[in-house]
Amino acid sequence: MPIYEYICVDCGLAFDHFWPSIQVAEGAAPPPCPACGGNQTQRIISRVAVLGSLGGLTPSEQAAADAQAERLAKITPKEQIEKLRAGKKRQEGQR
Repeated sequence: MPIYEYICVDCGLAFDHFWPSIQVAEGAAPPPCPACGGNQTQRIISRVAVLGSLGGLTPSEQAAADAQAERLAKITPKEQIEKLRAGKKRQEGQR
């Protein structure tokens, strides 16, 4: 059962959505926002952490994760959506 993260363009809420299968998730329209009910939601890439062989992050990995979290905390959901749209336009222009 895959879990995808979405962001609402209307209100900026980031939320998770559970799908019964990858095929269903890829074939369906994005889910509506649970907060405002808006249909303008976009799937976003979630952060992941890879744990070391000892079951935790190394000090340098933890420092990098903390720095990334600090940078991401300064970006508003609207800015994140605008960056995703700009990247998509660049990709479409390269085709």
